[in-house]
Amino acid sequence: MSSIIQISWTDQTDNIIRAKGGGWWCHKKSEGCANCYADKLNKNSFFGGNKQPYSGRPPELVLDTEAIRKWGFQRKPKKHFVSSMTDVFGEWVPRFWQHEMLGGMFVAPNQIFQILTKRPEIMLSSMDEWLSCHGLDKLPLNIWPGTSIENRRTLEERSQFLAQIPALTRFWSVEPLLEDLGDITQYLNDVQLVIVGGESGPNSRPCHIEWINSIVQQCQQSKTPVFVKQLGANAKFGGQQFKTRDKKGGDIEEFPLHLKVRQFPFDA
Repeated sequence: MSSIIQISWTDQTDNIIRAKGGGWWCHKKSEGCANCYADKLNKNSFFGGNKQPYSGRPPELVLDTEAIRKWGFQRKPKKHFVSSMTDVFGEWVPRFWQHEMLGGMFVAPNQIFQILTKRPEIMLSSMDEWLSCHGLDKLPLNIWPGTSIENRRTLEERSQFLAQIPALTRFWSVEPLLEDLGDITQYLNDVQLVIVGGESGPNSRPCHIEWINSIVQQCQQSKTPVFVKQLGANAKFGGQQFKTRDKKGGDIEEFPLHLKVRQFPFDA
């Protein structure tokens, strides 16, 4: 199954790594993973899941090489979020799978590939190997490496590795935003897109609209494109509950006016 749920900042999701027995698998990495939506979907047979939790040892996995091959034959340009249900740069993923994926992207220059990881140190190492093997000094323009950030600690730890990846477009997915990130201006020179959103789903942790507003203001001051995805299911404003009809707080019409911002770099 290529597309699982609609994600506002991409056109389609391509889940190229799956468990051989059905569904997917990933390993929870940090605080942002606590209420992982992919883990929940994977336990739902309606979506073809296998009910194995995202912990412990990985099941036998397979790479969808046919899906990768088809990228080069697609005519209509699209933004592809590659593997929404797992981390393709997880330590359990073979390096040659990652390199085969990058090769498929290389021969599909009309498509944009958004690759998100919580392990940018592995992404950096693997991409450096792939570039070296192909005699390249930077990634093709259509490959966007990104990292997930949920708090100040992950900002400081992960941004440094992402910044070293030679790409025209690097991005952060600041979701779920779990605390005020504070001053991020020193880091914004290294990214070309910031996506931000509160947590969704049952037992969502609170996301204060003031935190989102701080990120948006700093991005605008630094002229970094920013995309407000959602306020979250447990949005707060002024210490009070900010109620929305959309259960994820993802309807842009319900955003405060100054947060109705959904930008992309280079008019992608």
